[in-house]
Amino acid sequence: MIVVSVTLAIVAYSFYPWAFSPAANWISDLGNTLLSPRGSIFFRLDMIAVGAVLAAFFVGLRAWARGQHIALKLLVAIGQLSGLVAAGALVMTGIFSENDYTAHALWATVLFIALATAVWFIGWAPIWHPDLPQKITYLAFAVCAVDVISIVARRHWLEWLAVGLLLCFVGAVSLGTWSMTPSPSHISRER
Repeated sequence: MIVVSVTLAIVAYSFYPWAFSPAANWISDLGNTLLSPRGSIFFRLDMIAVGAVLAAFFVGLRAWARGQHIALKLLVAIGQLSGLVAAGALVMTGIFSENDYTAHALWATVLFIALATAVWFIGWAPIWHPDLPQKITYLAFAVCAVDVISIVARRHWLEWLAVGLLLCFVGAVSLGTWSMTPSPSHISRER
């Protein structure tokens, strides 16, 4: 997911006809059909594809709740639900170009609020889950803080930082989940 996201964003950037900088541009400027008629399709496809994969990512977190107590299951379930809302909102930011400001701004706001909520609840799970790296919790709270600050402060560079950290969080959670999965050799030894 991260590779697809970054690759399509780079392609969209390569078609962007004006100066572009995290200090002066929103990420969604890459998908603005008026600012970048040729490149916007790549960014918008990026948002739709990554939204679909992000939905699968959040559904996959059910592995964290398997065999755990009800409080952990509840934390994961709330994180998953918020994550699915965020994934849907991400798809909608791809459907509605930034030049359709009202619709795009609404879905972008839903996206960042839902992601902050998802990360917050998911961030608590490693504290009580014996097989998850505790570092995920620290990263989750840092990501959540930057995400909320970017919503409130509305600065270009903070949005870029929040998105970069969110991608790192997805990578860390994926690795943490993968590390929970027993290897085939481990399974065969248990039999």
